[in-house]
Amino acid sequence: MEAVTDYLTANPVVVTLLVLFIGLFLLYCVLKKFLKFTLVVIFVFLLIGGVYLFKDPGSAPDKIKNAAETIKAGGQQIAENFGNFWEDTKELAGKAKKVPGDINRMLDTAKDEVGK
Repeated sequence: MEAVTDYLTANPVVVTLLVLFIGLFLLYCVLKKFLKFTLVVIFVFLLIGGVYLFKDPGSAPDKIKNAAETIKAGGQQIAENFGNFWEDTKELAGKAKKVPGDINRMLDTAKDEVGK
């Protein structure tokens, strides 16, 4: 193990290439799964549209339009809720940053009171 660490410390270019390769590999894996997910979602939408068209060809455009509006409204609600979640998380993180200082002040105060 020491030989490996000695080699990597002596050759920083190798470390850089290794980190770059691992990063590209992870990015490839994530994008590959995202591409598969996107294809499945498109297939499901086309399948649902086909079912609407097959059941009642005359009113299919209205049903598809209604379904698209429903999905759009749901997406807007999800985006709104995520925005609220993000703001709440930032607010909570700001409060969490203050906690260690508050605890230290309380401990200092407690030490002073015990010392009296």
